Amino acid sequence: MFSFFRKDKPEELMAFLKEGQPEFAPGPSYTLANAAGESEEWGIEVEEAGGGLVPEFEEAAVLYANGKVGEAAALLNHYLLDHPENRDPMPWYMLLDLYESSNQPGPFEDAAVDFAVKFEHSPPTWAPRGQLKVAAMPVPLMSFSEKFGNIERVKLQRFMQEARGAPFARLEVTKCPAPDEETAKVMLDCFDQLDRMRKPVELIGGPGFAVRLGAARQGDRLGEAGWLLWLSTLHLLGKETDFEDAAVGYAVAFELSPPSYVPPLALPGRGGEPASTEQPDGSGQAFNLSGIIGPGSEIQLRELARFAEERGQIDIDLAQVTRIDFAAVGLLLETVIKLAQGERSIQFIEGNEMVNTLLKLVGAGQFAAIRSRTRI
Repeated sequence: MFSFFRKDKPEELMAFLKEGQPEFAPGPSYTLANAAGESEEWGIEVEEAGGGLVPEFEEAAVLYANGKVGEAAALLNHYLLDHPENRDPMPWYMLLDLYESSNQPGPFEDAAVDFAVKFEHSPPTWAPRGQLKVAAMPVPLMSFSEKFGNIERVKLQRFMQEARGAPFARLEVTKCPAPDEETAKVMLDCFDQLDRMRKPVELIGGPGFAVRLGAARQGDRLGEAGWLLWLSTLHLLGKETDFEDAAVGYAVAFELSPPSYVPPLALPGRGGEPASTEQPDGSGQAFNLSGIIGPGSEIQLRELARFAEERGQIDIDLAQVTRIDFAAVGLLLETVIKLAQGERSIQFIEGNEMVNTLLKLVGAGQFAAIRSRTRI
């Protein structure tokens, strides 16, 4: 299942991930070799398999990135049971961070005790930074899919009520095809109400939905509501050029003045100056990513690019990132590659080991240093 990601095929992997991108010299990466120095005082041995990541670590990282938390945990637990003499702390950190990020304090405490016994050292303490932030900021979610009936109408009504008191709202359209005119009117009304409330919207699955709406337009299967829904989708994704092109088409098709483009409302804590924090050592600011980096996180990444302007040192703080979805890791890597073109020094800091392992696996270490989180 994961043979493509083995280190015996680095050329194919990087060619796939860097298709159309210029070549770069290898940059610093926080690898198991770096971890060896930090673990020396603990008497912990750090091992590598074949000069790269252990295959089980890679598979666990990909499973977790695809949302298969239980399968990833099972794989890591099996690895630890099958390698009782291994003194590498990496799989332990991966497992502990997985339990922490997925809010499983019971399994975390069990693994922490086993860690303490094995390494004769105090174990990492429970400090679910991303989980605590999410718990303190409930966000309503409304999913649109292939059908929209009475049950969905009730859910939508409740969603709109909850959205009034929320800092922002999530709309999920991953499984939603180009809707018929009636459903398009319902969705458009939802978008409009949130806009009138001045609620930022995280549109999960938005890029694919925009493509499906565009294809329906080419097939003359969009009515006026469908066109306006397409424009609203492009607006929420921040695709100004595509929005302007579609707006011209709308004006021609319906002989009406099209809506004007305005930038979408920024998600709170997802970019710009509010998402930058002073480093503890006073060395400057870091850009904070947060939550699950997945489809719909384009705004965060655009704000990262804007944050990087006029900066030579870019620290990307992953402390509040619980997971990077596998569907979005390519977009994140593309953003980092573009930042590296300006000869900037880039590093990922404070990420959990499940996130860091995925970044190493896709080659992010060629363009940025990957530093492990500070453990308490």
